[in-house]
Amino acid sequence: MLSIRQIENNINWLLAHGSAPVEYLTHRYLLNEREGSSEAKRLWRAVEKDREAVEIFSKQKRNGSWCAGGSWSLPPSYIPKGGYTVVSPKYVTTAWILPILGDMGFSIKDKRIKKACEYILSFQCRNGFIAETDVNRYDVDVDDLHNMPCRFSIILIGLGKVGAGNDPRVKKAYDLLAKWQRTDGGWVLEMHKNERNWTRSCPYSTFHATYALYVSKNKEYYPYVRQGLNFLLNHLSQKNENEIRKFFYHGHSIIHELGMFSEYGIGMNSKPIRAQLEWLMEMYNEKEGSFIYSGKPVSKYSHRKDGMDSRVAKYRLYHIIETDWLTYHLTKIVSNLTTRR
Repeated sequence: MLSIRQIENNINWLLAHGSAPVEYLTHRYLLNEREGSSEAKRLWRAVEKDREAVEIFSKQKRNGSWCAGGSWSLPPSYIPKGGYTVVSPKYVTTAWILPILGDMGFSIKDKRIKKACEYILSFQCRNGFIAETDVNRYDVDVDDLHNMPCRFSIILIGLGKVGAGNDPRVKKAYDLLAKWQRTDGGWVLEMHKNERNWTRSCPYSTFHATYALYVSKNKEYYPYVRQGLNFLLNHLSQKNENEIRKFFYHGHSIIHELGMFSEYGIGMNSKPIRAQLEWLMEMYNEKEGSFIYSGKPVSKYSHRKDGMDSRVAKYRLYHIIETDWLTYHLTKIVSNLTTRR
């Protein structure tokens, strides 16, 4: 996909043009700079002052939660009668915002992140499940709890991204999610399976559950991640190439999936993955050493044509399609392949 020389050119571009978080990530994960080095510390101070980071933290509430729009999402389109929860409304609440901060390099070492995690865990049941409101409703024996992986996975993505996976409470939640994996390697909301007579798992649930276990960085879950990736690859293999040449498709977050596929060495020579990589390479500016998004403006997205409207696209494509972020993600994916060789 890219030669060693092209990868080096990309890194040089990132160091010259990347935002503070991207420059920090480039040093840490492409140049293998130690977290405690003087250079990493200098770069991290710039991340803490980054405009987007400052904006996000300025909207955090006293109890550690969020319910606010900003550069990452439009303002809430509604507030439930009982008030906002850990994960609802979508894209503006705590479980949706923690992954953004985690991607920028923030972790539970930051007291603001720690407070957000404690807010989320205040809704945890004794069986490990993290509810939204009525904890008592779900505080039953684990074998009597219906499979509900969808929003649960999104919550765990947030906790995992900020490095909370070693907390015994979070570990218990991850164990529950892993327990819900089905024999086909995927996950499905039990209510949907029963109401719609589904015989296979759901790609949407499976992506989020697989990604949640992946970002936990716990080797114990590697087999579950591998099975989930094989399910996702099989689902992609059944689709027309034109359908899957997009950043978000039917639950698949392509950039995040490619990151997992490349790290685990799964399916990189398969037809669907080759099609996606060829599509992404069309955005490559070899002269500059960067990837430039060539799609429509986020404001023009529609559910009928794109599978998601502009509200969804604003969040799903945030820190994905910006030139520095896109270049970083794809350079890291290719670097994974080079390392495996």
